[in-house]
Amino acid sequence: MSNEPLLSIEETLERMAGDRELLSNLFHLFIDDAPKKLANIARHVADGETFQVERNAHSLKGAAATVGATLLCVRAAELEQAAKARSAERMEELRLEVERVCMQTLEEMGRFVKGEE
Repeated sequence: MSNEPLLSIEETLERMAGDRELLSNLFHLFIDDAPKKLANIARHVADGETFQVERNAHSLKGAAATVGATLLCVRAAELEQAAKARSAERMEELRLEVERVCMQTLEEMGRFVKGEE
């Protein structure tokens, strides 16, 4: 298991010159978009479409990196690699892990957006 944090808020804020409003807006966009990416990944894993799993995992990885969702970025990269290797069993295992980490990340982002962090 990785010791990566769910969110690297301070590091991400540093990259954004401390602009909490910008980060909050990015979190809102991510909160809206991530469930769609997860649904696409689930569908493609179920259909055995490894190239599409790879593409969607890569997209989720990039989006996660942009908003400082460190652990999700790591898990999405692992899913991307499993798809490249065409490992159906590993893809399903990692899809579940990506989903779990993403839901935790979305909860933490929601707290930040509401000013609870």
